[in-house]
Amino acid sequence: MYSYLVLSMSLVLVSILILFRLRIKLNQPRIFAILGFILLCLMLVFDTYLTRMPIVLYNESLILQIRLGTIPLEDFGYLIAVILLTPSLFEYFHDEKK
Repeated sequence: MYSYLVLSMSLVLVSILILFRLRIKLNQPRIFAILGFILLCLMLVFDTYLTRMPIVLYNESLILQIRLGTIPLEDFGYLIAVILLTPSLFEYFHDEKK
């Protein structure tokens, strides 16, 4: 039941745990916000295309049935994980080189 939700939230939880474990602090939260906005816009465009065509099909019994347009709510968990990890890991590895 709700397998996509479990997978999506697991990725978000792992992303948060990585942030806490590595003690990553964002030096420029503005970049974090800009990245999030850009990725959200891109996701809305491309994920809508993929789910409307339909190139990507979901097992309806494994999702919450809550959608933004044609995009299942669970898909946004993957976006949150990417938004959390991308700038954080960049700063972590960038600071480590110094």
